[in-house]
Amino acid sequence: MCSAVSAGIVTSFPFQQNNSSLSAKTIPEIQEERKENEEKIAEYERQMSELGNNISDETAFQEALSKQISLIQENISLLNQELEKLSSDIIRTDENIEFLNYSITERQKQIDESIELFKKRLCTMYMTGSNDNLISVLLGSSSFYDMMTRIKVVNNMAEYDEKLINNILDDIDGLEKDRNDLEAEKQSLESKLSEQETKKTEKTNEIQSLNEKMSQSQAVIEQINAQQEKIQHSKEDAESLLSELDKQELEIQEEIRRKAEEAQKRYEEEQRRKQQEELRRKQEELQRQQQEQQRQKEEQDRLYQQWLEQQVPPQNESVPIPSPSEQPYVWPVPNFSYVISGYGERDGLQHKGIDITDANINGAAVCAVRDGIVIAVNNSCEHNYGKPEGSCGCGGDFGNYVIISHDGTYSTIYAHMSYVTVSAGDYVQQGQTIGAVGSTGWSTGPHLHFELRIDGVDTNPLDYISP
Repeated sequence: MCSAVSAGIVTSFPFQQNNSSLSAKTIPEIQEERKENEEKIAEYERQMSELGNNISDETAFQEALSKQISLIQENISLLNQELEKLSSDIIRTDENIEFLNYSITERQKQIDESIELFKKRLCTMYMTGSNDNLISVLLGSSSFYDMMTRIKVVNNMAEYDEKLINNILDDIDGLEKDRNDLEAEKQSLESKLSEQETKKTEKTNEIQSLNEKMSQSQAVIEQINAQQEKIQHSKEDAESLLSELDKQELEIQEEIRRKAEEAQKRYEEEQRRKQQEELRRKQEELQRQQQEQQRQKEEQDRLYQQWLEQQVPPQNESVPIPSPSEQPYVWPVPNFSYVISGYGERDGLQHKGIDITDANINGAAVCAVRDGIVIAVNNSCEHNYGKPEGSCGCGGDFGNYVIISHDGTYSTIYAHMSYVTVSAGDYVQQGQTIGAVGSTGWSTGPHLHFELRIDGVDTNPLDYISP
């Protein structure tokens, strides 16, 4: 009920607050907007997670590039060491070549001097006729020993000249060979140096390319960081808006609570007023019923007295007069004994009798439970059918009914009958048919409503009758 009152308040009472957004939005609208913002925040977090993964990929890529650059730089360092060594070897080779050239020059001077000396010896020998030197030696010898000595000296002189020439030629060939070897070694070193320079250039270019990739990767990371920062700002804006929506929702809920309390107070006051009115009405109804019961009792007494006065027995002949005897009560609907609703409280009201029904009870005979006088009858209701929605208004909701007085103290009521076969003032005997079971008045189906009253006050009929 409070939920319904609160919903009615939200619908019926516009909020009077300074916050224009409050007055313009309802809780469902705020909750829908909050849902959209929560979805945006979740999407931002997903994007940031993806960007974070991208940064991780780029970072791993940069780490790989750094390792690659480090290895290439290490190779370049080794190449530089090799270049330095090659350069040192080339310098040393140049120095050796320069020294060899110097040695060749000095040796060439010696060779030239030897050649000049040999030329002079040739000239001397020519001038002295040394071509006949051996004959002169033989002819000029004083003895064989002297001849042999002279021949030996001549031979020694020839060998010396030959050796001198051979040495000169060997020196020239050796110097030329050394110089050629050094030149070849220099060319080989220069070739290696050029090759290493090329490798160094390639490695330097490779490092430059890797550095460019590193720069591109860093640019990607910076771009991702910028996107993350932008998304973070968007997320913070969405969270701020969500917080504001939460605040608005709390304010609206507080307003609803306040309005609900006011409505609840009004409702409780209205309920108290209705309860007081209902109590007053029930008291009036009770008073009316008591007055009606008193009237019925007086009417029963009057009718009973009137009936007694009308009964003038013939001389020497007796007339049966009902009296408060010990006559027991009989069941009002023979052969039908199911009590569907007993005596007492029912649906918040006092059910003053019992409802008797059973299969095929419609139209069954209704009998007087005891001798008595019919004091009231209604036989005008034609609405003999079930009426679950409400009464047709006949007979004060009883429809067709009979009231019988039994000695002026006890009385019985038979209601909802389809028709009545007795009239007010009739004297009936116990078990006499007074009508038939029906569903007139306020009745949801065929049954007999039966009441037993003592001095006009209802009591439980089952205390007096049984099937």
